[in-house]
Amino acid sequence: MRPAVISLAPRSSFDPSKDRDVRTLLKQHLVAMHGPATVVLDELGLCQGDVRVDVAAVNGELSGFEIKSPADSLARWPKQRRVYSKVVDRAWLVAPEKTLDAAKAPDWWGLIRIVETEHQLGLRVVREAAANPKPDPYSIACLLWRDEAIRALEEVGRDRGIRTKRRKLVWERLVECLSIDELRRAVREALKVRPERIAELAKKR
Repeated sequence: MRPAVISLAPRSSFDPSKDRDVRTLLKQHLVAMHGPATVVLDELGLCQGDVRVDVAAVNGELSGFEIKSPADSLARWPKQRRVYSKVVDRAWLVAPEKTLDAAKAPDWWGLIRIVETEHQLGLRVVREAAANPKPDPYSIACLLWRDEAIRALEEVGRDRGIRTKRRKLVWERLVECLSIDELRRAVREALKVRPERIAELAKKR
């Protein structure tokens, strides 16, 4: 994203825009900016579902977007900010100007302002996101499903004796065996095919 880019869409009503309105516009913006090489995910669970990323973009990095629509409060923001900051490569807060000011997001977080007129809803990049300065390897490993984590260990020849262990031990082995860049790469590769896997699992039910 570049500063001062504005994405616009017609307002669906005269009521304050809801999360779904902003989410739809943001996803359209991400696809338009980055193309089909970027996989966009809704409600990606972090730290075993402790917090969910409203919209995640996966390409050469994992970017997380927390949406605070004009109808939302900041009640959950401190926890969301803390957990996002453990996991994603770049984090963004998407909110109206007053909410952006009140949230006091960390300096490395990107800021996108929600702009509303009588007839249009828009997004404007206020501040670019920087790289996460303190990612937590274990929290990143927890993004992987158990079979995905074992596959990552297979690729480095460290899956022996871990296949029947609890997920926590599998994730710990990953942290021991992979550098943080290798771990991030394994997570991105898994997330890029996650929508297809979810669709396949749904067909089998």
